[in-house]
Amino acid sequence: MPEIYTKDKNGNFKSLGNVDASNLIDTSSLDKLVKDFWPDKKSGKHPELAKTHRDILLNTLIAKPEDLFEQLKSNTFTFQNFGPMKIGNFLEKAKLDSYLKPQYVKDCLGVTTHQPAIGKGEFLLVSCFKNINFSNESGDLIDDKGQRIEVKGNHAPIGGPKYFKQMNKSIMFSIYRLFNTNPDYEDFTMNCSEDLKQKLIDNPSTIKKVMILLQNNTKESNSLAENMTALFNETEDLLNIVAAAHLFAYLKLQKAKFLFAINEKSFAGFETPQSLKQSYEIIKNHFKVNGWTTGNRGITFTLKD
Repeated sequence: MPEIYTKDKNGNFKSLGNVDASNLIDTSSLDKLVKDFWPDKKSGKHPELAKTHRDILLNTLIAKPEDLFEQLKSNTFTFQNFGPMKIGNFLEKAKLDSYLKPQYVKDCLGVTTHQPAIGKGEFLLVSCFKNINFSNESGDLIDDKGQRIEVKGNHAPIGGPKYFKQMNKSIMFSIYRLFNTNPDYEDFTMNCSEDLKQKLIDNPSTIKKVMILLQNNTKESNSLAENMTALFNETEDLLNIVAAAHLFAYLKLQKAKFLFAINEKSFAGFETPQSLKQSYEIIKNHFKVNGWTTGNRGITFTLKD
């Protein structure tokens, strides 16, 4: 059995010894605390999540519910760059490691749905921070001030159903037609990006036209293409430039203030980039780009460990 803690009258933790935590839980009190923590504003389109949280807490609490929710009410998520950090350190960073078993993180990461969608990591954030809520509208999460947070897991596409075009054979043929040849690739893969990179180096007059075609937003941006061209002339890093352009446009169109990324081992946070160059630095330093495949509305990427 785990060692159980509670707070004394001075707010300091004291051990209650190795006892069964379920014996300390007043379920009626827990129900009230959970209900108060999950008003409609927090649940968004997911009214069932209060019960989900309660069930997880019954199996993972190592402190009295009153002590946990006292801490949760003071926990606010700060919009600043951080990480990557190990998943095993999440509760410590959230100041909840004295209240919950490590299993809490795993259980929360398992809370995902298709429609209405809950992506991996979203429930963990909302359940650990008072000021983070599920959105009632588009986007993933929203804070009490109306600022949006996009959450991305493994092989996540940088795009969505609105405003973003799908990769298809027509795009590839349009690109390779600029070089008077047919494509050997159906998708914008790593090998394809290397092939195109060399073609662009050999044919610099085509760079901007290709950059327009490689944008995933349905209304291509001439200024974004110019910035992509300038960055390519500087770095020749085509795959990461395209990913950076997708991320920059996606966060802007989603009106997102913050990006939270998570994989099986790590998590990290990024303020929304204000330029393509900033977006490129985020992609290059922190993500593995998986390419833009047929049917996807944007390049897919995964946070590096």
